[in-house]
Amino acid sequence: MYIESIKLKKFRNYSNQVVNFKNGMNLILGENGIGKTNLLESIYLLSTTRSHRNDDEKDMIGFNEEFASVEGIVISKNGRDRLNVILHKKGKTLALNNTLVKRNSEFIGKLNAVIFSPSEMNLFDDSPRERRKLIDMEIGKLSSGYMYNLSNYLKSLKQRNAYLKQGNDKIMLDTYTEMIYEPQIKIIKERNSFINALNAYLSYFYNEISGSENELKMVYKSFIKEKNDEKVMLEEIKETYDRMLERDILLKQTNIGIHREDYEFYLNNINVSKYCSQGQKRMVILALKLSLVQIIYQIKREYPILLLDDVFSELDSNHRVCLLKLLPNTIQTIITTTDLREVSSVKKQNINIINITKGDISNGN
Repeated sequence: MYIESIKLKKFRNYSNQVVNFKNGMNLILGENGIGKTNLLESIYLLSTTRSHRNDDEKDMIGFNEEFASVEGIVISKNGRDRLNVILHKKGKTLALNNTLVKRNSEFIGKLNAVIFSPSEMNLFDDSPRERRKLIDMEIGKLSSGYMYNLSNYLKSLKQRNAYLKQGNDKIMLDTYTEMIYEPQIKIIKERNSFINALNAYLSYFYNEISGSENELKMVYKSFIKEKNDEKVMLEEIKETYDRMLERDILLKQTNIGIHREDYEFYLNNINVSKYCSQGQKRMVILALKLSLVQIIYQIKREYPILLLDDVFSELDSNHRVCLLKLLPNTIQTIITTTDLREVSSVKKQNINIINITKGDISNGN
């Protein structure tokens, strides 16, 4: 899979631009603050229908503009698709091959992209919500059933919380509680399977980047112990909610469930968030992203697009070389940088160079 071209209208600092990409390595070259990250953001928007930078979609609309449009041509094993996202003050409109798409799930995954961003260095110190959001999005790109179950759970959770604030009938509360059992079982199973798949790759990629032998793993902190046997899971969930009932009634909210779960990283059995350096954390994130690429290939049988934003800034030359050698020519990679020498000294094949100056984009070689 690769993106052939992207057309931007009134998106961030781009008034009207078309960018062409090659299926291989693409280098976005320009000074800091010139709009390199905005270009990657537009590609990620086509992949997930959202920004990787913040939750307010209106921020992507150009200053004093009423709307923004991002249109991309994507080539995959299924053929050639035209994806379009139009952002406006009241939300967004999605189109696939010039036909409007009503549900995000019908659009997400048509362009599969994995992004590394310096802002993700906060992943370890952010709230559990941010880590859940990352994993939910990655699973959702691969499983429409997961997003369906998650949507059902959140809808039922909202109803239960609303009743806890105003109702006191036990039978009615039990009904709302039972509605959140089944989707949680399915979600926990998929989350657990996904984390196990990640752990099959994490140590390998971390060691290849770092040049040393380590064990890196991600731990899924579920609110129940069992994650495979659905009958046992259901019994454990019921016991947990029965135990938490008085607390839920007192606080008038649901205090346990998949919406409160978390994920932790451990490097050689040491908690990454507490004890690792910034350099180690950056390599953990990179290992995570490269592992995601492999999982997507394993399931979809084609590689996603890899977006690397300012990936070299805190890596020394040895680690840069190790990272670049891990990027096969079969993956379309789009990298932002201020210095061409960071890449050209290692990658000998033809690189598509995209120069950016003050919102203007020009392709070169």
